[in-house]
Amino acid sequence: MNRTALARRLAGGVVPGLLLASLSGLAAPAPADAQYMPSQAPVPPPFFALQNARIVTGTGAVIENGTVVIANGLIEAVGADVEVPGDAWLIDVSGLTVYPGLFDGLSRIGMASQVGNPGGGGGNPFAAFVEQANQPRTVGPEDRPATNSWVNAADMLDPDSDEIETWRSGGFTNALVAPDDGIVTGQAVVVNLAGDEQEMVVKAPAALRVTMSGAGGFRSFPGSLMGVIAYIRQLYLDADHSQQYEARYTANPSGQPRPTYDRALGPIQDAIAGGWPTVMPANEVRQIRRAIKLGRDTGARPVLQGAHEAYGLADEIASAGVQVLVNADWPERNRDADPEAEESLSSLKRRAYAPTTPARLEEAGVEWAFYSGSAGSPRAMMEKVRTAIENGLSEEAALEALTVAPARIYGVDAMLGSVEAGKIANLVVTDGPLFDEGTDIRMVFVDGHRFEEEAPEPRPTEPPAVDMNGTWLLSLNNDSQEATAELEVSEDGTISGVIQGERGEQQITDGWVSGNEFSITVSATMGPGMDVEIVYTGTVEGDSIEGNASFGGMRNMDFTGTRPGGGVR
Repeated sequence: MNRTALARRLAGGVVPGLLLASLSGLAAPAPADAQYMPSQAPVPPPFFALQNARIVTGTGAVIENGTVVIANGLIEAVGADVEVPGDAWLIDVSGLTVYPGLFDGLSRIGMASQVGNPGGGGGNPFAAFVEQANQPRTVGPEDRPATNSWVNAADMLDPDSDEIETWRSGGFTNALVAPDDGIVTGQAVVVNLAGDEQEMVVKAPAALRVTMSGAGGFRSFPGSLMGVIAYIRQLYLDADHSQQYEARYTANPSGQPRPTYDRALGPIQDAIAGGWPTVMPANEVRQIRRAIKLGRDTGARPVLQGAHEAYGLADEIASAGVQVLVNADWPERNRDADPEAEESLSSLKRRAYAPTTPARLEEAGVEWAFYSGSAGSPRAMMEKVRTAIENGLSEEAALEALTVAPARIYGVDAMLGSVEAGKIANLVVTDGPLFDEGTDIRMVFVDGHRFEEEAPEPRPTEPPAVDMNGTWLLSLNNDSQEATAELEVSEDGTISGVIQGERGEQQITDGWVSGNEFSITVSATMGPGMDVEIVYTGTVEGDSIEGNASFGGMRNMDFTGTRPGGGVR
């Protein structure tokens, strides 16, 4: 029996009697001087065979009735005529489709809060201002303002974060996670969305992240956008000069001052030498051109982040040979804006054309990938991707932008991004085409570990026994918050409309009433960069309702409501 087969049998718990007997000595008490070796390899994940699957490999090939064999956390075999070992855990996935696990190209999924770095403040502008004011005064680039290049996201992971389970349940098995404080925020890493802090890390570092955020207002350097750009250029010049001087000093140190240690410069040097991607903000036309030029001038390898105005520059981006991360959270009208105020032409144009950017990048042959931005849930992100498809993006390119494209950008495509033998067993199993609105995730595999998702309960078929049309006044959490719901109910019980509360207007994305029970799902903004789904469930009696509101599965509030004007049906 070869070592792979032995590992499979041990992982699956199937060990022939003779082998079990031969291993029995291993259970005997160890000698007094024997020590446990923490570096020993852990028990490998279970050994699976997914049979009768429709397999979308992510390389362009589709196998209509095939098998995927998983062993030791890797994909061992894929094909229509794969031989399945007799000791495999067989899973019949007839009628289901296997896809590569989805990859969020830039995120903070599973990241602990970043504390103590310049530029923080938790999204509160006043708190950020106070924090900046308390930072040491910087008078020049030698002070390394807001430069956290040595900070590594691998040291900031929180494997117990509820976000990990939420996104994994939505089919996302990987993400590029990065610190977000400072001008140079630090080193980003590719992670699997399962396991402990060490098991999650696939590649560290995988990229640098640079922002154009100032370091301390106008009281210190750099106090303006022009100053930030000048500082970034100087940082790269300093890194190059330092590297040259260190080389000369190492070759002949006698009689020369030793180099000064500067922890900010090492990662910059490593990024240039290693060709790491450097993620730079590039949402508007001027930002896109600025990032391309900055990369050319400094030797960095820029990856454009945002790209909502890249629809008009796709050929220029292709000629520059740079890669792009497209923010899937398309711009919308400010919900708190004066409804009578006129929007600027540029704002209207961006809202209209931003969802065409992916199609234009596909057409121009640009290497690009999606990232979630402020889309606070996998469901919301997939809705945004469908919007791009409706605006001309092919489904093949959409799948690539969520799987192998981000893997290529970050140099992990030999490990991730497609259903191929030898790659990490990160898979998502669906009950229909990935981009269909009614498709549900049935299973997810991360590092060969299976996470089975319960099929959602079907919507009740009993017709409405109550009238929910009209305006409802809601009181949440013992009257600590108030909201107004404007509801319209169709004959089959489908609820549409909006809920207006302290967080602005929340559009109803899903809703129904059956008998006297109802469920309403809305998307709401809970803070900067944090959108969540709120699900209101409860019962109706005349012009009164009561129930519970779940905020992204992380917080719950009881609520009551009345309809002063009565029904309108």
